[in-house]
Amino acid sequence: MSNQACFLSLLLFIAATPVVAAPMGAAGGIVPHEAVLSGLVVEHADIVPGTQNAPARAYLTIYNAGTAGKRIMAISADGFSAPIVKRRDAGMYETLTVADAFLVIPRQAELYMATDSFFLEMDETLDVAGERMMSATFDDGNILTVPVKLHPPGGVRTSHHHGIGDFE
Repeated sequence: MSNQACFLSLLLFIAATPVVAAPMGAAGGIVPHEAVLSGLVVEHADIVPGTQNAPARAYLTIYNAGTAGKRIMAISADGFSAPIVKRRDAGMYETLTVADAFLVIPRQAELYMATDSFFLEMDETLDVAGERMMSATFDDGNILTVPVKLHPPGGVRTSHHHGIGDFE
């Protein structure tokens, strides 16, 4: 085999090799797998209050670094009513409870909520001073509670496209 053919074969092999990304923390740093006991990392928890009495929208980005799929059974956020899932299908939004939406994060995969796919919708019910928290309860009993980034009414969620801008 000629040197050119060997080089071409090597380039094709490299181009066809999948790239594996490490989970990122909320601050953008790589989260070490050994520090995540449940295998779950909430990378972003955002709430965007609605404008003119519209319900707030909440968005979660969760990475499952574990060896088994994890199903979200419930979600709650300080100062907000129980969320409903709004899932876009064929241009229309379907409304489901969190349990009925069957939100499963496969192993080594990420759940990413966005306006054009699905998100949580909820009404603000309480005046909560200070930092707000959001909790997700999973089918194995684990509960992850993380601080929420509260955006201005009508704003946009945190960009998850680390370093390349938000495409929403």
